[in-house]
Amino acid sequence: MYYSTQKKLLIVGGADFSEELFKEVYDNEIPIIAADGGVNFLTEKNISPELVIGDLDSISEQKIQNIEPEKIIRISEQNSTDLEKVLFNTQSPLTIGIGFLGSQIDHELAALSALVKFSQKKIIFIGEHDIVFLVPPSFSLSSFNGMRISLYPLDEVKVHSNGLQWATDGLTMKPTGQLGTSNKAIGKSIHLAPDKPKLLLILPKTLLNEAISQLEIAQSW
Repeated sequence: MYYSTQKKLLIVGGADFSEELFKEVYDNEIPIIAADGGVNFLTEKNISPELVIGDLDSISEQKIQNIEPEKIIRISEQNSTDLEKVLFNTQSPLTIGIGFLGSQIDHELAALSALVKFSQKKIIFIGEHDIVFLVPPSFSLSSFNGMRISLYPLDEVKVHSNGLQWATDGLTMKPTGQLGTSNKAIGKSIHLAPDKPKLLLILPKTLLNEAISQLEIAQSW
């Protein structure tokens, strides 16, 4: 393992995201890892990541000339994505990912699949409008009536829930069958308890801070 921290970890990918979004998640107390092309954005902002990890096919040589060579980790195999290469080689209590949503659909789908592949890790992806993470074994969140709560299974899964307009108890959810997108919260809180680490939760970005707080205290798979 190349990098381990007891702090939250920010991974920056190469998908398009706004400078405003980066300002929302950037904290100079949190270590940053660049997943391949994510380093191009960081160097433009004069931010030096702890490491650059990937196959390095999306990196501008000019933009990394001031990064110490020992911080650049080239992993040339093509059986994993750059994001997966980072997740294989880092450890933290919570990983925040930016630059993985809202660009190429194929890259976005691969990133979402990584949430299930690395279900033992707590990972949250942040986009311009939404946040996405794997639902822990038991997860609660404050809510308000009508708030959008989207559940998306990446494999067959059952989930006990409270506080949703359309209950999920008794349902078997799967990508080619019953989904849970565009559900809504009722009351002041929701609770989810899937039986397997196969369920994604998609929420409005306005819930980012509370989602992070609740993920930090939630049980891991």
